[in-house]
Amino acid sequence: MLDPLTIGIICALCVVGLFVIGMAISVYQKCPPNQAMIVFGFNGSRVIKGGGSPVWPLIEQKAYLSMEIMTIDVKSSAPIITKTGVPITVEGVAQVKVMGDEESIKTAAEQFLGKSDKEVASIAHETLMGHLRGILGTMEVEQLIQNIDVFTTKVQEHSIPDLQKMGMTIVSFTIKEIRDDVGYLDQLGRKRTAEAKQSADIGVAEATKCTEQSKADAMRQTQVAQA
Repeated sequence: MLDPLTIGIICALCVVGLFVIGMAISVYQKCPPNQAMIVFGFNGSRVIKGGGSPVWPLIEQKAYLSMEIMTIDVKSSAPIITKTGVPITVEGVAQVKVMGDEESIKTAAEQFLGKSDKEVASIAHETLMGHLRGILGTMEVEQLIQNIDVFTTKVQEHSIPDLQKMGMTIVSFTIKEIRDDVGYLDQLGRKRTAEAKQSADIGVAEATKCTEQSKADAMRQTQVAQA
């Protein structure tokens, strides 16, 4: 049978062991795969993605940064003047996210830690809109309609360097709608319809002419054969 002193020592060791285990559990912090954990303190900062790391109380702190894709509705609050002076409203959808390398995550953390998703999306939106306005101002409406893919590619190419300075990038950018309040697009559509109808009428007339010519040639050949 154990004496009281031995029992006391065993109990004390059990308490210390439970305390150490509890401390280890509380110190070790996990990070889900859709976030990055930035740990900072007296020894600088480090980034943890989809794993875990000890975060020592009192000397270190942690913060989380979302790595998920943000979908942003890109639209201007007022019409944008094109190269030919036609005011156009363009609406698009962009998907942006923080880049996955450690340097970009630290850069994004400097810019966005403490900001809400709405604030981050607003910053990215203004970056995209600034380049969209600039590019649209160098294009005619006809160029825009005929080369939507070229336009969206230019917006991405011009926006990515600025977003990379904030640790972000564009996953995709598409145009949803182009409209105007002066009826220019309607007139352009009617003009194209009229041109298409005219081309069709010319094609029908030429086909009819060829058919009649073929009939006449066949009749002459028949008359020659009979003679």
